[in-house]
Amino acid sequence: MPLKTIEDTIQAFIDYLRKQRGYSEHTVAAYRRDLAQFVDFVSTETGKTALKEVLTKAMLRAFIYSFREHGFKARTVARKVATMKSFSRYCVKNGILKVNPAKALSTPRLDKPLPSFITRKQADLIAEGTPSGETALRNRAVVELLYGSGIRLAEIYALNIETIDRKNRTVRVVGKGRKERVVPVTPDAISLIDRYIRCRSSAREIGSPLFVNKDGRRLSRRQIERIVGRELAAVSQLKQKSPHVLRHSFATHLLDAGADIRAVKELLGHSSLSTTQVYTHVSKEHLREVYNQAHPRAGQ
Repeated sequence: MPLKTIEDTIQAFIDYLRKQRGYSEHTVAAYRRDLAQFVDFVSTETGKTALKEVLTKAMLRAFIYSFREHGFKARTVARKVATMKSFSRYCVKNGILKVNPAKALSTPRLDKPLPSFITRKQADLIAEGTPSGETALRNRAVVELLYGSGIRLAEIYALNIETIDRKNRTVRVVGKGRKERVVPVTPDAISLIDRYIRCRSSAREIGSPLFVNKDGRRLSRRQIERIVGRELAAVSQLKQKSPHVLRHSFATHLLDAGADIRAVKELLGHSSLSTTQVYTHVSKEHLREVYNQAHPRAGQ
């Protein structure tokens, strides 16, 4: 029997995203917030909660227009549209609605910003010096693994000791949609991780987190962000100083060196080649800069 109230249907949809689609808690929370805002909106506008009465083309358009009217950024509006489209498709697929009311919603056009990245020289500066002590070794290993393997913040956060294959110099990560992939690890990262694990005081057996804080608990996402932020601040003036900058740098430096874009796509765990293609724009900018500096007639 179809669920009648929108609240019940939203909860079923959230469970579906988490259990069947394997979405991260961060992504699930974003869907939940968007849908909660829709419930508040229709409750204020109509006072109704029956799904078939509130999940209509007219109400969806009014909901999305309210964000445009209040000056929200196009990216925020686009996410609301994507959420409502996904939720509406779920309702049709499960027989809760016969027609998809969100099908005609238009997504605002977004200009994809070029990703921020550090130069190869700046990456070398981060790697200078020989760290010693548990904390210094851990911090350097975190940065080296992010830059050397291109993995995401959520992926490095979830790593356990046994996910590092020292013999083959690889790391096994679980990416978006719980898709597993194996990524190469630099010799420096292996060396730093081994030294860090040998000197740390907390648990080191299989199943233990790879990176831990002073209390022996898994290093949080926020703590990883702070570590990376400090390292990037020491070598770069970039406004953005997040783990994603190291991921962007990984991809950009590979493409600058002639790596095949399809191989980079697999290393990054992208589901679509178009997602990886943003880095080719960065590389073209780099090539133009090299050309202008090197060719004798470039400045004529």
